[in-house]
Amino acid sequence: MIVGTNRKKLYVAAVNRAADWVLAHQESDGGFGPNVETMGHQAIAPLMLLYTGHAEEALRVMPYVKRQFVRSDGSFDMPEIRAGRASSLTEYCYAPSWMIYSAHLCLAFDVSLGAMPHLLKFQDPQTGGMFGKLEDSEQQTGIINTAVTCIGGQAALVTGYLPEARRMADHIVDNVLANNSDMSRAFYPIWHTEHGVLTGEDTPNLPNVPAVILRNEPGQHHYLTGMTIGFLTDTYRAFGESKYLDAAEMVYEFATSGGSATHQNSLSHKLAWGCAWLYRATGKAEHLESACHVCDYLLNCQEEDGSFVHWGIVKSSKEWTYSPRLNITAQFALWISRTANLL
Repeated sequence: MIVGTNRKKLYVAAVNRAADWVLAHQESDGGFGPNVETMGHQAIAPLMLLYTGHAEEALRVMPYVKRQFVRSDGSFDMPEIRAGRASSLTEYCYAPSWMIYSAHLCLAFDVSLGAMPHLLKFQDPQTGGMFGKLEDSEQQTGIINTAVTCIGGQAALVTGYLPEARRMADHIVDNVLANNSDMSRAFYPIWHTEHGVLTGEDTPNLPNVPAVILRNEPGQHHYLTGMTIGFLTDTYRAFGESKYLDAAEMVYEFATSGGSATHQNSLSHKLAWGCAWLYRATGKAEHLESACHVCDYLLNCQEEDGSFVHWGIVKSSKEWTYSPRLNITAQFALWISRTANLL
């Protein structure tokens, strides 16, 4: 664990090295080359560049995104969907939500605002949450995806779709969290329109939503608790209603009670974002310290060239190819930067 005044200096240095690695791979057209496999793998890179002081390079990504991925009606033409990638089909709007969020903060309103009506077609009129699959959204029945709901909610907040964002947050608080009866032991994040919270052994593990997250156990997928905390905290800051902050703190207590087992795993990377954002709302030192514990570990995941490896899901750096490396390098650097700016 890093302690003392060194933290901010080390965080900033790591972020700068990561940004330099991403910039070294940006091509003259603004994109990151033909070896990026998905739209999702390049959705956060411009946001990270913007956040770390590289506004010109961040804005150069957006014309490329518009040429490469945006249809005439404003929807996204994603190569991962055309390729039939199972994870993308299961969480159809996860990558679009991140791209809308990044594009809007990069002032590419022609991208973000054009895509939002298509994103909101996946919002369940009953629960307010977001369907993961296209066919479920069309039939209005099936799994409401917690990860898509959180990041779709972030996209809705920044683009001004505030009633829709609030309904997404209400689904997380009033449906998912309210119906988890024993968070002293486990968190079940998957909601089904017909069955409510799914707790059975046959509950599927989704790409960004595990069937269950166990309290006080190592190797848990706390990127999901992190994004939940981040979204609920932003919703609280938007509306000032205490139930969102109370829910964010409840998820925080669940996620961080495992101590170092929670923090020392790259599967917890978004927990740095969530805890940092929670600290902005509460001013409680333990929230910022939890964000720092995650960032301290993430620094150990940085390669000599400045890129990051997601050691929670690979055993060798060679397994971590360029496309997911671009995505995770941008993400880890963004969470570390957001934390560093609060120190």
